[in-house]
Amino acid sequence: MGNARKKFEQKGFDEQEYQRYFHLHQSEYIRKKLRVLKLYHEKTRIGQISTELSVHIQSIHKYVNTYLSGGFKLLCQEIVRPQQSRLSQEQCQAFKNIILSKKPFEVGLEGNIWTGQIMREYIEKTYSIIYKSGIYDLLARLELSHQKAHADYGNADKEAQIKFLNELKDRILAADQDKIVIKFDEFSISEKPTSFYDWAEKNTRPKVVTNEKKAKEQTAS
Repeated sequence: MGNARKKFEQKGFDEQEYQRYFHLHQSEYIRKKLRVLKLYHEKTRIGQISTELSVHIQSIHKYVNTYLSGGFKLLCQEIVRPQQSRLSQEQCQAFKNIILSKKPFEVGLEGNIWTGQIMREYIEKTYSIIYKSGIYDLLARLELSHQKAHADYGNADKEAQIKFLNELKDRILAADQDKIVIKFDEFSISEKPTSFYDWAEKNTRPKVVTNEKKAKEQTAS
């Protein structure tokens, strides 16, 4: 351990950074690593650290070497234990496709938005698998996230645009010689909100296909 001690002294130990990482991480297994490192910095004997913190000597060596390799950041890296999916690979892909392309009511369930509970109901109904918990872990593995959607309007009707311009021109020409008042109304009425949260692949935004502009024209006519 003599060589490690020399490397440790060369690297140094920042008390403020230690306190920041200690307050940042609430998990006891990470805080124990930090306590080990602090006692080591205070030149406490390895055997005493092991006894005081109930940590195996080999683990102490491991924590010190980890700190020497990547500092507090690497030492405090959380342990991620992969959870095996209860669904097969084919079932996972089929489930993902349903979430991205269908609404709950379109597959025989109540609701317009996929919630965790509705997803569990769909999986139980379709695959006879009960998810009491872990549904959001499954969504993360499928690279899905809950994101704000935006309206996806169709292309403008060019004939309607030309008609609007011609009518506007006629009204201007037929208007009073002194003044003319033109009003533009951008208010839109739709049975579906243009902005809500939905599931989509990470780093994308879900789109809401809407004809609300045409619906507005039909209402006004």
